[in-house]
Amino acid sequence: MSEPKQIKELLQVGQRVLEDSTHVFEDHDNEDAVRQLLAAALRVTDDELDELGAGHEPVRRDRERYLALVARRAAGEPLPFLTGRIDFYGLDLQVKPGAFVPRPSSELTVERAVKRLKRRGDPIAVDVCTGAGPIALAIADAVPMSHVWGTDIAAEAIRHGRSNARRLGIGNVRLVAGDLYDALPKRIKGRVDVVTAHVPYVPSDELEDLPSEVKEFEPLYTLTDHSFDGLGLMRAVAVEAVEWLAPGGWLLLEMSEDMTGKVKKICARVGFEEIGVADDEFDLSVVVEARKPRR
Repeated sequence: MSEPKQIKELLQVGQRVLEDSTHVFEDHDNEDAVRQLLAAALRVTDDELDELGAGHEPVRRDRERYLALVARRAAGEPLPFLTGRIDFYGLDLQVKPGAFVPRPSSELTVERAVKRLKRRGDPIAVDVCTGAGPIALAIADAVPMSHVWGTDIAAEAIRHGRSNARRLGIGNVRLVAGDLYDALPKRIKGRVDVVTAHVPYVPSDELEDLPSEVKEFEPLYTLTDHSFDGLGLMRAVAVEAVEWLAPGGWLLLEMSEDMTGKVKKICARVGFEEIGVADDEFDLSVVVEARKPRR
């Protein structure tokens, strides 16, 4: 096969390489991924890539840079690490290693939270285990009248989230370093309308079954809490949420579908009601939703 030179040839080769990879999730949009990688290599936007045309021949240095990025992606390196950014719920977030990588699957959590918050006046939301804050930032941006808090034990991830908030001009979000609810101001206790959480929940004995893009590039503390079933943190989030939520407030927990039965039981045991499961048309993730009794 001749060396790929034109944009259309480079995209075709890149897509085939990613489709043959065993180190990434099978449900990724590889066509979109190689477009992002080529745009990054050429230092252009997606629209500018289209303007160049399928027959455009990038210079050799840029072609080699692109093929190197494709090889790194095929080896499992997360796409946002390679491009330095991700489009998350309409926000252009800068991304760097050190926190759990923002993923489109978490947009469902944002969507469900926004739906609940828009029904309330002067709402308060808390996102625990926020990492670099993608969920908290997206909620704050979508509901400008809300007061949003995000907490995480990783101070560096919190600093990165704050940087994104400043760059994007999102002023109604506060990202604080602390363990679950510990860093939150006591004045909002019992007044929170929505608590969201995408906590580590992978059982320790299942870590090796994860794709390379997760187990080799994500910090271990973002994947598992080392409990026997992976649900130790999930239990803690649910138990403490009862104290922080206002009557009628909602707890939204993101997870894989196989965990929903156990998590629904956890929510029921600590007193939540109207417990259900929300998913999206792409089946990327699910959210267990549970309401604190109104009285």
